[in-house]
Amino acid sequence: MDIRTHAMKCLEQDRIMAVLRQVPADRIVDLADALVEGGVRSLEITMDYDRAIHDVEMLAGRFGDRASVGVGTTWTVANAERAAAAGATFCVLPGVDVATAKRSVELGMLTIPGVQTPAEIQMAITAGADVLKLFPADPPGPAFLAAVAPAYPQRPFMATGGVTIENMSAFFDAGALAVGMGDTLFGNGGSPDDVQQQISSVVSIVAARND
Repeated sequence: MDIRTHAMKCLEQDRIMAVLRQVPADRIVDLADALVEGGVRSLEITMDYDRAIHDVEMLAGRFGDRASVGVGTTWTVANAERAAAAGATFCVLPGVDVATAKRSVELGMLTIPGVQTPAEIQMAITAGADVLKLFPADPPGPAFLAAVAPAYPQRPFMATGGVTIENMSAFFDAGALAVGMGDTLFGNGGSPDDVQQQISSVVSIVAARND
């Protein structure tokens, strides 16, 4: 299975992408383990700190095909290339940088640009996007996604930014394939038990919808 297909399969099945933004070195392995064991296999490492590429390579090697490790906050061709070389299976962009999106596609990664307007959605699709990241998602909220998604059946949407355990079902109802979540998924530096409980609470919402 190629890396793009693997990344898409994890996202489709779990319907949650964990956004790991500048997680401390002494916490990232335990957190990643808790996420994967808890049923969240899409791990986005944001490219806004010095250790990002190291963390991608380390986690990709740790999990192999048990998870999908990719990058976010990616807005340059060079960063996309560095990520792919480190083993990233997907590339998330905060907006629509056409050159970076096209290079991500060429490198075989699942490509997920950030969009908010119809013009950006059309630009992202033309650039080769596999998934459209509504960012930030709230605002404008689930009602906006419900209004715009039917016009673009070519690609699924992932809602990221402002998604919480309270509103995630509304985004699914509005047509989101998946949601991207950070602290609202795994907490902010709590005990291992607290982290596991928070992850379990979020994952249970997806499980209930799939029953």
